[in-house]
Amino acid sequence: MKRLLTCLLLAAALVTNVCALEVPTDTTIQNLNGSQQLIKTYTLPPGADPRQLVEEPFELEGWHYTFADIVKEENQVSDRKYDTETVTLETDTKDLGKILEQLAATLDYDDGTYSGVLNLDHTAIRTEAAGYTSQARNVSVTKTIGPLDRNDMSYVPATTVKDGVTLSLSGVDWQVIGTDLVGDDLAPASYQAVATYSGKSYHRVATGYITSANYVGEVSRNDVESVTYKVTYLGTESGSSTPVPERGSIRAAGLPGKVFPYALGVLAAGTVAVLGVLLFRSRRTLRQLQEEDLEDETEEEPK
Repeated sequence: MKRLLTCLLLAAALVTNVCALEVPTDTTIQNLNGSQQLIKTYTLPPGADPRQLVEEPFELEGWHYTFADIVKEENQVSDRKYDTETVTLETDTKDLGKILEQLAATLDYDDGTYSGVLNLDHTAIRTEAAGYTSQARNVSVTKTIGPLDRNDMSYVPATTVKDGVTLSLSGVDWQVIGTDLVGDDLAPASYQAVATYSGKSYHRVATGYITSANYVGEVSRNDVESVTYKVTYLGTESGSSTPVPERGSIRAAGLPGKVFPYALGVLAAGTVAVLGVLLFRSRRTLRQLQEEDLEDETEEEPK
């Protein structure tokens, strides 16, 4: 059981190491002007650490490879679309000319991905009242009543109506418009009353206005979708005295050792094989023990 547990732990460790390695999208082996090269190509998301791609020196098909260089190439992505942004503005008037004076002709747009300049759509400007309140207004009217035979207030109505508003009598000015000779003196013969009526009318007025304006236009994005790295290893024939090239700046950063994927594959396969053999032997041993127990029980039966 201890051996079985040890094998399982070893297999788990091998699988973990294999999964931690980035898988190259392409591997090229070439001999260029007498220089043996192995080039591995990887595609990673932006911001990924390329140092994880560099491997410790390894052997492959009679060659000893060491890291020489890494080349980075950003894969750009471009896209365009139309966008609409709505801007609200509080005003004290609904006059479109005055409202346009307060609206900018363009609007800078940037949502972190797309950016551009939007233009004011003059056909999509909407203004509505923000609210209403009741407001009183003084209303007055003057009426001339006459001719009258005497200056009697009974001839003057106490109220009158103007534009649907009932007004009350607030004053009367009596005027003589005709006279008669009485003896040697002139006496008033007819009158007219100039009556003034006043009151208040109430109506709703807007407390202010809210204007909604649309800005439209084309916005675009230019971003790095992914990054391609080409990692080059220089090879020398195994056993050759050719000096190993010095490693670049990425090696100087101090990278953890990584086991070459092919070797890991072989080790993992061997581990699986060992587990299979152990399992087979355990089952055979268990079957033998069961057979021995059965024989012992048969011999102990009374004759």
